[in-house]
This record gives sequence, C-alpha cells and structure tokens, in this order.
Amino acid sequence: MQTNKSLSPVEYYDVVICGAGPAGATCALALGRSGLKVALIDKEDFPRDKICGDAVAAYVPKVLATIDPSYALAMERLSEKEKVSCLRIVAPNEKILDLHFPEQGCISMRMHFDQFLLGLCRELSNVKIILKTPVEDIVEHQEGITIQTADNRIETKLVIGCDGAHSIVKKKLTSDKMDLAHHSSAVRAYYKNVQGIPASTFELHFMKNILPGYFWIFPLPNGFSNVGLGLLSKTISDRKINLRGEMKQIIENVPYLKERFAASELQGDIKGFGLPLGSRKVTISGKHFMLCGDAASLIDPVTGEGIGQAMISGRYAGWQAIKCFKENNFSGTFMKNYDKAVYDKLWKDHRKRYRVQQLIGKGPWVINQAVNLASGNGLLRKAIKKLIW
Repeated sequence: MQTNKSLSPVEYYDVVICGAGPAGATCALALGRSGLKVALIDKEDFPRDKICGDAVAAYVPKVLATIDPSYALAMERLSEKEKVSCLRIVAPNEKILDLHFPEQGCISMRMHFDQFLLGLCRELSNVKIILKTPVEDIVEHQEGITIQTADNRIETKLVIGCDGAHSIVKKKLTSDKMDLAHHSSAVRAYYKNVQGIPASTFELHFMKNILPGYFWIFPLPNGFSNVGLGLLSKTISDRKINLRGEMKQIIENVPYLKERFAASELQGDIKGFGLPLGSRKVTISGKHFMLCGDAASLIDPVTGEGIGQAMISGRYAGWQAIKCFKENNFSGTFMKNYDKAVYDKLWKDHRKRYRVQQLIGKGPWVINQAVNLASGNGLLRKAIKKLIW
C-alpha cells in the first residue's frame, strides 16, 4: 500500500546532516557544543562496508583536534588501522621510488573508521543519530527545507549533504551534472596474504595501459590489503575499459605482481565506486544548504584520496552552520563564506594536482622520467612528496 506522505509524522531539527560517513560525522562533531538540535541521518546501518581505498591522510588527527583534542587522542587509540609513513611509487618501467614522510597516515577499513567517528558522535547529547533511513525527497521552501523519509517528514532550517557521490541533497538542490573529465571510477577488493609489502608502506603502481590512473596495494592489519585500480572516467569511456577485468589482468599477468599474489586469497568481491574530483568548482552551497566531501566533488585529482577532504569540509560546514544561527541568516550569499573556507583550503592544491594528472596522462615516459630523476634529486623528491601528501 502506498504511503500517504501528507500524514507522515513531522520532526523538527535545527540542522539535518544527510550521510554519517567521515564528512557527516565530522560535521556533527563540529556542532557538538553548539546547543543546536541536530539530526545525523544515514540510509545504512553501522558498522557497514564502504567501497573506498581506506587511506586516511596524516593531517586527519589535526582536523579532529581543531574540534576537540580528545578526538585526535581517540583516533590514536584506534586499533583497527595500519600506520604508514612511506609511499612506494612503481613506474611503468618498474623502477621504484620510495618517499618517506615525517608524519604517519594510516589505512583503516571504512567499516572500522566510520564506526569510530560515529562512536564519537554518539557521545553528543544534541545529536540524534538516525540509521537505516534513506532520504526519499528534499524540498526547499521559504522557511527552510523539508526532508521526506519513508516514515517521517523532517523540517529544518539547514540541510548539510554529506551523502556521497550520488548525493540526493545535491540532486535535489543543485543543477550540477557529472563531468567525465573531472570524475574517476575505481574498483577495489580485500586480499589476504599479499607478499612483499615493506613495513609501513603503501604502494601506487603506474602502468602504461591505465594512465593517468594507477593500481594500488594498501596494507591493513592482520595480513589484509586493500587492492584496487582507479582511472579517469573519461579515459574509461573513451577506451571502453572494463575496470574489474583490467584489475584481474594486472594481478594475474603482470609478472612482478603475479608472484606477490600467487598465495593470496581474495576476500569477497571486487566492487566499484565513483570519485567526483576536486579539479573543477561546483555548487557546494545555497539557500538553506551546504554540501561536503564527495557530494561537493572534493576528491584529490591525483591520488583519489577523499577522506581528509571530506572531514575538512564537514568541519567547515559545522562551523558555518553555527554562524548561520547566530546571525539568523541562511541565504545563499551568507553561505558563500563556507565556499570560501573550503576552496581557500583545497582549491590551489587540487588545481595543481589536476595539471599533474593531465601530464601523467600524456604517457608512461612522464612517470618513468620523474622517478628516474627523483632517485638522485632531493629537491624533486621533495616536490613529489608535497604533491602526494
């Protein structure tokens, strides 16, 4: 029987955050002492798997510390992570460049990392966590936003879309469309017992047929690895590449990798996901709304890393929300303060990395030459490290 939406119960919140991943959880944390009534909604139950490379940048604890130093300390105590401080780049000619960093990042399954962040949110008395609740519709009106779920109608002054690459908030409140030239697609799987992984090292393998993308091996605790392949969506479309098939071909037929995977065990399936890249500016706010993370197309154009950017934007959105209520101003013009904070922090680096992505796409000689030169050139090595980390 069809639900009569007009008879749905009505709930009222000052702020509704759609999506409880890193962007949404960080936004909720930033609102934790605001006194505002906040709903954090997600369509899934937690803990849940999220298709991702699982790489968490070294600066993430600093982002948490700007909200509350205890959150950074809590992350240090998170046991379900593998600390990494060395990036191994393997060029198409199979020459290796190891880049060592002074700070440690980590690799943590999203099942564990997102559950950790949600656990911090559960301690906030002003935040109601609503799981297993897909948002069906979002309508903007003069006084705010109406959000419709299967069972409830929610009224709010401000909605913050942290609901990923296929954000319903973005779909309903903006006119932006996917641009394959600024979007990547990827596949990933978990493997156990991949051989030859150096201590504290995550790997990017650049190969002739998948440029400007790369094949990755990221170590996880207990002998697991996150293994995947990502490539610019326009390249996939132009060349009609089957990513799952290409990933299997790499593992089974590239000699130096075939040996490493010979005794490995695939855990589950190879799964695909989309990555809206931060190489172009899109609509990330408007009257009564903001977008964060993947919904705001903030993924690094070279590395594909998005967790850190999601958390940065979630923090800024939380802080902007507090200003909106303080000034009682939810206009699109006032919300541009959020755009400025996000793009002042990320845009310069993203555009620089977009140019690098385009350069890599010109052919294997680019990476081969860069690795050859950087092996004996400290300044070039430092420049490459700055681009990656």
